[in-house]
Amino acid sequence: MLKEEYKRRLSRATWFASIPVELQTVVFENMRCRHFDAGHLLHGKGDEGVGFYGVCEGRIRVMNTSNDGKALLLALLGPGTWFGEISLFDDLPRTHDSYCDVDTWVGIIPKTAFKRMLESHPQLYPHFTRLLCSRVRSAFQFIDSSAGLSLKQQLVKRLLMLSTSFGQYQPTQNSVVLRLSQESLAQMINSSRQTVNQLLQGLQAEGVVRVHYGQITVMDMNGMFALLNE
Repeated sequence: MLKEEYKRRLSRATWFASIPVELQTVVFENMRCRHFDAGHLLHGKGDEGVGFYGVCEGRIRVMNTSNDGKALLLALLGPGTWFGEISLFDDLPRTHDSYCDVDTWVGIIPKTAFKRMLESHPQLYPHFTRLLCSRVRSAFQFIDSSAGLSLKQQLVKRLLMLSTSFGQYQPTQNSVVLRLSQESLAQMINSSRQTVNQLLQGLQAEGVVRVHYGQITVMDMNGMFALLNE
């Protein structure tokens, strides 16, 4: 049984908020909450997809490994983020490793329950289509940030993606606190911590972020979006 607090967090996602309340209840009724210690491997690359997940508390670190064995940080998924549905639809293996970055509570709908839920409530399909479309958009944004943007713009794009949980919801306030290290950000844009620190100091001077130890506050979302169009 999910706590009401966890239900509220998961309901923030744009795709989920569009689901009628009675169908939201169906989703939550099929979900069980589990606690995992920091460092726990939720699923590895190549594993069978066995569940659909929602981050209730804590954070998931999505990783991959380059051909030369270097660990690549692709995403940090915070509370209110849903993930894991793709393998349940195409029945193909997981494409990345997902670890619990800190002690984490995760809502899980097992694969059998997920398929049974859709069979009995086909009205849910359009809403999952919306979620899958958001994945495609995020993938194209990731490609754009790796190709046509400067390193500064890549960093801004990553901060915006983290602030919106990769497009799953829009912040209700203009400032968003992100608790992550500069080293993690450096991994996400394939740069060094020193370079990221210099870029962050520049963004702080422009008034769009505030840098603290272990966290970054995005102060001006509109200003950050404007930097992408420079």
